[in-house]
Amino acid sequence: MRTVSPDSSSRMTGLRRWGSAGLGLLSAVAAVLFVLAPAEQHVTTYEWPSAPGPQSTALPLFPYQPERFDANFDCPQPRDGLILASTPPAGQTGEKLGGPELTVRAESGSAVVKVGSTEVAKRPLGGACAWRVHVDAGGTTVEVDGQPVAHHPQRPIVSGLFTESPNPSLHVSVVADTRFDTDASVLKIFFGILAALSLLALLVLTIRWDARFTRRARVLPRRWWRPRPADLVVTVVLFGWSVIGPLTVDDGYIVSMLKSRADAGFVGNYFRWFNAPEAPFGWFYEVYRLLAGISAHEVWLRLPSVVIGLVCWILLDRLLLPRLIARPTAWTRWVCAAVFLLWYLPLNIGVRPEPWIVLGSLVVFALVERALATNAVAPLAIGIVVAGATVAVTPTGVAAFLPFVAAIGGVLRLLRRRRDFTWPPLIGLLFATGGSALLFMFYDQTLSTVLEATRIRTQIGPSYEWQKEITRYTTLLDPTVVEGALNRRVPILLMLFCLVALAALLLYRRTPGLAAAANRRLAICSALYLVALMFTPTKWTHHFGALAGFGVLLITVVVHTIARGALRAVWARSVTVAVLAAVVALALSAPDRWWYISGLGVLWTRDNPSVAGFSVANLVLAGGVLLAVAGGLVGTWRHAGDRPADQRAVRWLPSAGSLLVLVTVATVLLEVGSMVQAVAKRWDTYTIGRANLASLTGRTCGLEDWLGAEPDRGAGVLRPVSAEPARLAGFLPNAGFPSAPPAPYGSDAAHPVWGSYQVPSVSGALTSPWYALPPGASAPDAPPLVVARAGSGTTSLRIEYARADGSPAGAQDVDAGTDGAWEDARLDPAQAPGAERVRVVANYDGVGNWVAVSAPRLPVLVPTTRLVPIDEPVAVDWPNAFVLPCRRPASLADGKVQQVKYRFAPGADRELAGMAYDPASGGPYAPLVQLANSREVPTYLRGDKLLQEPVTVFRLDYTVTERGIRTTRTTRPVSSLAGGPPVG
Repeated sequence: MRTVSPDSSSRMTGLRRWGSAGLGLLSAVAAVLFVLAPAEQHVTTYEWPSAPGPQSTALPLFPYQPERFDANFDCPQPRDGLILASTPPAGQTGEKLGGPELTVRAESGSAVVKVGSTEVAKRPLGGACAWRVHVDAGGTTVEVDGQPVAHHPQRPIVSGLFTESPNPSLHVSVVADTRFDTDASVLKIFFGILAALSLLALLVLTIRWDARFTRRARVLPRRWWRPRPADLVVTVVLFGWSVIGPLTVDDGYIVSMLKSRADAGFVGNYFRWFNAPEAPFGWFYEVYRLLAGISAHEVWLRLPSVVIGLVCWILLDRLLLPRLIARPTAWTRWVCAAVFLLWYLPLNIGVRPEPWIVLGSLVVFALVERALATNAVAPLAIGIVVAGATVAVTPTGVAAFLPFVAAIGGVLRLLRRRRDFTWPPLIGLLFATGGSALLFMFYDQTLSTVLEATRIRTQIGPSYEWQKEITRYTTLLDPTVVEGALNRRVPILLMLFCLVALAALLLYRRTPGLAAAANRRLAICSALYLVALMFTPTKWTHHFGALAGFGVLLITVVVHTIARGALRAVWARSVTVAVLAAVVALALSAPDRWWYISGLGVLWTRDNPSVAGFSVANLVLAGGVLLAVAGGLVGTWRHAGDRPADQRAVRWLPSAGSLLVLVTVATVLLEVGSMVQAVAKRWDTYTIGRANLASLTGRTCGLEDWLGAEPDRGAGVLRPVSAEPARLAGFLPNAGFPSAPPAPYGSDAAHPVWGSYQVPSVSGALTSPWYALPPGASAPDAPPLVVARAGSGTTSLRIEYARADGSPAGAQDVDAGTDGAWEDARLDPAQAPGAERVRVVANYDGVGNWVAVSAPRLPVLVPTTRLVPIDEPVAVDWPNAFVLPCRRPASLADGKVQQVKYRFAPGADRELAGMAYDPASGGPYAPLVQLANSREVPTYLRGDKLLQEPVTVFRLDYTVTERGIRTTRTTRPVSSLAGGPPVG
């Protein structure tokens, strides 16, 4: 055996020490240089006109302002007219973008240049002269014959190049603002590889050195890989939920970001913030982008969250429960599985980042606990790398650093014990592992673009200060919104209860069956996360999804220690049962509401859960209070008898742990069972689960597989059975309404509308002719019967049905109060058995009250995939993008938004998509709204006649399209520190 002399050992120690310090410093410096290294920016230049005789053209820049703009022209003839404008002239289509536009106009023998409403320059026309309007980061400069004559500090917005007096000498060059469209340079790639390899070598060296000084312990228990019954249940439920489960709030938002990445060159926010990237957060989007490149179907894109969930379950069951609980039983593992599903199903199956935070925080917690248990430094170093990568996912990833904070005392004692690990290698290790986060944060952007993206998001918002954190909890307790639904309340409120309970038990040292120190750190991590949430810029309750790991452990350890006798006394059990009953009642005092159309057919999505007409929340509260009072009375009686030994729990009084398990299991069964029931109940029409099951058998377009569009409202208007005219008293034919009805209503006798608006009559009545219902109108797959109506005030509207012989077959009342706007009422003729005819009866009474109504129609439908081919890009709104997997959003490549012909809006909830059309929010579709007229194309869901359209299609008709433009694409190196004018 080879021996090592003391001098040789000393030399090896010194080499190891300074080698580690050098590798750490090299990795940290390389990571910083990675951030500061230059990048390659893709630049797009538009030249107009590309041929003599300029014609007005659309050029919807996005962001709206160019990086550089040059317009050159000779002095025109002294006649009035528009020489050049960067937005549509007054009176043309659309809404203003809200920013200053450039106009150059000949007026009374002079050329006038304006930016917005500000006159920048005015010079006489005539003679030989050369004009130049130049825009750059400094603003707008006007030159005549090469000499600056005026300057304005603002840059104009550009949605097109318009002229009414074509000037043959006119030439415009526009460089779009593509600052975020960059690729890593060779130097940046080199520094990134150097930093990663140096860090890897340092970690290997640290692991090998640890082996000489640490206690050996298995990372995972023996036979950890052998499946257990709980594993099977968790796996089946997670995969099943990925098929039948609801949408998370941002699934559609994120999938559109992923789809647009191929065009834009980076993962931007797409729907707002001028498509600024998420950097320094969001590297995990690149994983989803690779999957989206294969398929955009829901089940496929949910796969990462399912896999992450299974990994988290293995960490919980195999690593962390044995660390927190002394010899966890099979029963404890089943409890953990149920609590895990309670947290993970409603909050983490989707494409939001919370599953990654759960995984990162659990991995770091396990690594810190292993370091404390084995006296090793390497797990701490790896934990810092994992925590940095987790923070680079999203700001709530700060949860991954909390185990270090909670264990700070133990970590410092560990480092003091490890005298072999001196300051130079320790500092090098800290710098290298901490600097690794920079590789995740700046992999696709420069320092200047990250700072600008952060500024944009902060300035536009939403960005709440920490004092507004109460908003998150008031939203959680608001039963009228998805954020306050039962499925979110139950896990969060149970966790808060268990956090307080565990803290009290640890304080009084009544935690049988638990490792006190490790559980103390768990409680601190959970509490600190609630504090850290205060400093996040938004206050949504889905951020609690990142707590799934800590929350599951908290509830499980509390149930376990109570089962081991933590609360033996009658008084203790009575009080905890009463408090828990109040918490559960509060949690159940809300509907089981799900996002967007996920709740179709699901039980209790509108009302609170009830049994035999009694609120479940009230039953739980009453039962808990009665049990607590009964237990208290028994405890008092026994205490009065001076028998302290009998203060042990009464057998019939349930423990808080048992109630926790009961509520957990019942909630999971409610969520899963109601989703299964919804799929079965609506098998012949659309649900999330039905569409996903269909996608597994070849149907590929999600919601659109059941969606039909009505291109022509007039085609379905029913024909009267006789020439008998409508009976009108206080109504006018094809008149009597303040705004025009949907075309072609009111245009001729074949498409009649009757109205009473401003008719000089205090009251009135309308009875339309009888209209023939075509055969099959009552079939389940037939479209609904539709009546367009508008009205205000005291009115009534009834649809009457009859058989062929004129005998009544039923009637349906329709709400005519629409605040004056035209709306379609949808009815099902099957509710009037035997109906073969239909007519409209309307009344109003009182001054100022009015109603207008159309003849009924049975829409003539075509599939939306036929109306709009699936390979045609569209303006798709974020709430419904995830359920439209075949749809590709309008491209934001080359610094402009693509002029698409159709918009897919989220039906009745279309105001949710407003930010995409709002210039103040940096919405990409705002230029399209300025350039186009919008016309609604109604849609219908096959098999659900009464559902108001889940998706509304709008046709965009442009007065001018992009034409006569030459596009040039180049690349240029840009410094990481190079700034630019503020976007927006």
